Amino acid sequence: MNAAPSTSAGSSNRSVVYVAVGVVVLTVVTILVVLLAGDRRAAEFAPDSPEAALQRYLAAYEEGDLEGAHAHFSKNVRERMDLDAYQRAVDSMGGIGGDPNRSVLFDRTSGTDDRVDLHLIVEEFYGDGLSGDTYRSPRDIRLVREDGEWRIDEPLIWLDPAPMEAAR
Repeated sequence: MNAAPSTSAGSSNRSVVYVAVGVVVLTVVTILVVLLAGDRRAAEFAPDSPEAALQRYLAAYEEGDLEGAHAHFSKNVRERMDLDAYQRAVDSMGGIGGDPNRSVLFDRTSGTDDRVDLHLIVEEFYGDGLSGDTYRSPRDIRLVREDGEWRIDEPLIWLDPAPMEAAR
């Protein structure tokens, strides 16, 4: 009697091939997502805009130029928190360090000709490349126009409020 040929070895090989193709496709998709999501460039704003003023403050802060960052504050803030107090506040908040997992998105600007609020969304990524989550939190920053330039009108450490003991 002739027995029907077994197909179990052939279907097993096909299953391995399908799994391998699935892994390759998933890997390629993951790499593309990481490359595309990681390619955020800073928005460009008019040099005399409040958004550009905040960008310059953040750049100075992240580069460790606390004197330059402090110079972006309004006269009112600089009177309440001099450069030494600002340095102490930065130190008490853990020092300077740009976090590559954190980004600032400009949502909108509201206000008048000499007082505005920048409405921001701060994004922080937690986890690794394959699994993680993004936490988004709104943040409003008040700016005033002084001597023809936009100044931040609240004491900040990066975008966080400065500790109360730093203010005079």
